[in-house]
Amino acid sequence: MCNKLLYNLLGLSIFFGCDKGKELVNLNPETNMTIESINLSGGDRLNSLVEVKWWGTDPDGFIVGYEFSFDQLTWYKTIEQDSLFRFSITEGSDTTDIDLWLRSVDNREAKDDTPAYLKIPLKNTPPKVEFVKDLSPTDSVFNVLTIAWEASDLDGFSSVRSIELKLNESDWFSFSPRISTKGIEIASIAPENPEVTGPANSAVLSESGEEMGVIGGLKIGELNSLYIRVKDLAGSISLEDTLSQFYFKGKTNDLLVIGTSSDNPNAFYKSNLDLINAKYDFIDMVSNNRGNLPKIWNPYFELLLDQYEKVLVYCKDDIVTNTQTKQEDIFLEFAAGSIEEYVNNGGKIWVVSSLPNLHSPSSALFGILPMDSLSSSPLPSQARLPSDSLAVGSFDYPSLTSNALITIDPFFASSDAEVIYSAQLTKSLGWYGPEDGCIGARRKVSEATSMVFMSVDLHKLDKNPTAIQELFNTIINQEF
Repeated sequence: MCNKLLYNLLGLSIFFGCDKGKELVNLNPETNMTIESINLSGGDRLNSLVEVKWWGTDPDGFIVGYEFSFDQLTWYKTIEQDSLFRFSITEGSDTTDIDLWLRSVDNREAKDDTPAYLKIPLKNTPPKVEFVKDLSPTDSVFNVLTIAWEASDLDGFSSVRSIELKLNESDWFSFSPRISTKGIEIASIAPENPEVTGPANSAVLSESGEEMGVIGGLKIGELNSLYIRVKDLAGSISLEDTLSQFYFKGKTNDLLVIGTSSDNPNAFYKSNLDLINAKYDFIDMVSNNRGNLPKIWNPYFELLLDQYEKVLVYCKDDIVTNTQTKQEDIFLEFAAGSIEEYVNNGGKIWVVSSLPNLHSPSSALFGILPMDSLSSSPLPSQARLPSDSLAVGSFDYPSLTSNALITIDPFFASSDAEVIYSAQLTKSLGWYGPEDGCIGARRKVSEATSMVFMSVDLHKLDKNPTAIQELFNTIINQEF
């Protein structure tokens, strides 16, 4: 029947009938955008993130999709009716105009032959950067400054072309980002000679340890300020962020002593080091609510250790928090990787620390320290060293005497280690473990001692002060 009306409920479009046997001519769809023009100039231009919405109509069918193009040569298909476009601005340019064409496609694959058109005026958006405050130093810095920052750009992180740092009144030091997407980036500033005073040149190192260049202006033994800014592909520079008035403490001796035990045996170690005439730099990682603990362990702690010929670390089975990862564990777990690298690079280290009961058998410490494992006896069993009992020394190490009943942590020494202390222990509540009562072992490299580890609170074995002094002298002055 001619001139009848048929309603297509899907497309809400109207078809007109005609003479029987005559093929209907398909009509092309039409395309519309929510706006026909963006009349902006100068500083009012859009940034490179632009939202565009569109729709299509078809007089004799229905719309199945859309195509858009920026040059009317290459077309991209979509079934969406809006999109958030991220446009890039030519490097070195501050503004640009983007041409956008949109056309509808109907159910018979006919395309709008007069696409909707929009000219989009763009202006580059300056990037932003700020130090990560939780990971930034607030007071004193010991020998190495490790920093974290986060940069961003509304035009896309790929628009950020360079990070720039400045120490005090020095020139800006520039380097490329080492990450490809938005996130926290880390770098360290380590003086080329940490023993000088006053202004010094320093290496700038990436998180992986790659040296990216040299920055001037660091004031060792003085207050410092560090500035950061970023630059994007258009040459726009962010506002600066600042770390103000932090004290940079340099190196003065070849021995580094780190105290992390909540028992606070600082006086015990200081006294015995002074008695053997040892000269040392000291970092107290307990005082000020553990404010001197590394906020970023890697690469900071490895860079710190590498500045010294020998290191003494005394700890306890205290649980501390890693500011960067929010993990909780003992100090030595977070320090393990750096200790391993330090020894591999020729360093010499003496580690003194009690350990938690049933410490994880998968701990990184096993193998890095000269021990394979601890006792697997269940709680509440304990190994104890009664008052006046001995930790018997081997290889000319002096025997030590306990000053009270103490709990100890005997361990199974690794195959490449030598047992230097065996405790006259008492087994409590069914404890079982290494029969030799090993609480001290050393590891040698080419006949030279590289590491000594004692799994006991050494300040509780000072009943015989002369023996303790001899121990310090043997390790610090003779073996190291």
